[in-house]
Parts: sequence; C-alpha cells; structure tokens
Amino acid sequence: MAFIVGKKQDGKTYYYLAESARVDGKPRIVSQRYLGSAEEIAARLSESGPGEPDRSRHLAFGDVAAVWEMLGRLRVADIVDEVVGTRRVDAGASVGTYIALACVNRVVDPCSKLAFSEWWATTAADRFVRLSAGALDHRRFWELSSVT
Repeated sequence: MAFIVGKKQDGKTYYYLAESARVDGKPRIVSQRYLGSAEEIAARLSESGPGEPDRSRHLAFGDVAAVWEMLGRLRVADIVDEVVGTRRVDAGASVGTYIALACVNRVVDPCSKLAFSEWWATTAADRFVRLSAGALDHRRFWELSSVT
C-alpha cells in the first residue's frame, strides 16, 4: 500500500512516497521516494514537465465501434458482397465495406459523402477498419455501381 508521509527536519516538512508491506507478519516500509517540500511539489504540479503532452487529440470511438461491431455481427458487408460479386481491382474496399461505412456514418454523425473523409479523421475507426486515405474519397462511393 502506497501513502505520503511528511517528515520534519529543522522545522521544515519534507514529503516522501512510501510503500508498506508485511514483512515477517509485521507492517514495514519497503520503499520510500523523496517528493520534496510542499512548495517544490506545488511548483512541479503547476508546470508541465518532460514527458507530459503539450496537446492531445480526442477521437470518437465508442459509438463508431459499437455500430461497426453490430454491422459485423449482422454480416452486412459480407451479404452485400455476395450479392454484388467481386470488387474492382482498383477499388479501395469492397462494395459491402463502403455500404457498411456509410451506415456507420449515418447512425453516428450523418454527413455528406463529400465530408465523409473529414468526419472519418475525427474518429478512431482507422484502428479497426484499415483503409487507405484514397479509399475514403467521396468519389469512391459513386464508383460502386461499376463493378467488373
């Protein structure tokens, strides 16, 4: 169990992060790390130190992942691909995948096909749907009907 302990020296309090455990059935401090005085700790907390991010990027995940998983369970892309047939050689994805992507967009945050790739960049979906950036171009949605 970790805890913070203050120790007084020459009228000043210095803080340590200590960890205790039972040794031979008795509680003992097994590790101790110096944190500094209250002023030093406050100064460290008020500034960003090395390794701390100076910016972050927030991506939509849960809603997109839930819809994609449901479409996968329903086999939407597979069924569409069985009906339509094989995909074009130059296609970024199958027709079924494009239909599934359009469904995800319509359920989560409807937008035009022109704005689709911009919306896609605000999600974390590229972690579970691997497509090239060119495959998300709005013109790809119009090329679905010309399967060879």
